[in-house]
Amino acid sequence: MIIENLDWDSDFFNYKIGKLILEENQLFDIGEFLKKAEKHQLIYVFSKQIINNDLLELVDNKVVFKKNIIEYSEEIVTDAFEIKSFDYTIHDYNELEKLAIESGAFSRFKIDANFKNGEFEKLYSRWIELSAKKELAFDVLVATNKENSILGFVTLNKKNENLVDIGLVAVSEMARGKGIAKKLLNYSFNKSIELGYNEIQVVTQFNNLPAMNLYESVGFKITEKTFIYHYWNL
Repeated sequence: MIIENLDWDSDFFNYKIGKLILEENQLFDIGEFLKKAEKHQLIYVFSKQIINNDLLELVDNKVVFKKNIIEYSEEIVTDAFEIKSFDYTIHDYNELEKLAIESGAFSRFKIDANFKNGEFEKLYSRWIELSAKKELAFDVLVATNKENSILGFVTLNKKNENLVDIGLVAVSEMARGKGIAKKLLNYSFNKSIELGYNEIQVVTQFNNLPAMNLYESVGFKITEKTFIYHYWNL
């Protein structure tokens, strides 16, 4: 059992954080875990099986969706809104940041009540900031109306030479039900193909039924599920 120190998380949240990944069918030894967890205030535990222990809080049932886009082709035509790359000189960054925070409604960093110092908002603000600067993403696609107000967005980053990862997806509450999310995803497929990728993935939470239904409706298939627990050494 090896608990990995997470330097970025520790620096960002300002307390020591670690990560434990349990291999499939690996037993969770609580005694050994507690001994190795003494130096951390928070540990993320990733497991393919449910862990029944009151010291761990189940905060996420992570689902990975993937889609092969090699033969995908769909023309994106709409008069209701326009899709383009985010541009600081044209679009309102505050609108983008607000939507990014809304996109984390099912995030474990929002669900876990032990985060009491605005960690969730800080994390998602930082996520979209680095994505817009193209440090975490190679593109941030936004759907806008005629006034260039942002109705929805999606971030795209390179996972490997063949795979694109969709990091954040959100549509403004006032603009939902108009097919914006599907158009953003379809545009993402076309963009990824143009850049030479042949597969795309997106991660969500099993309890996020709107997202689950959306991804399945555009051809994504579930390839992986992981239970994520938080252990707090308070």
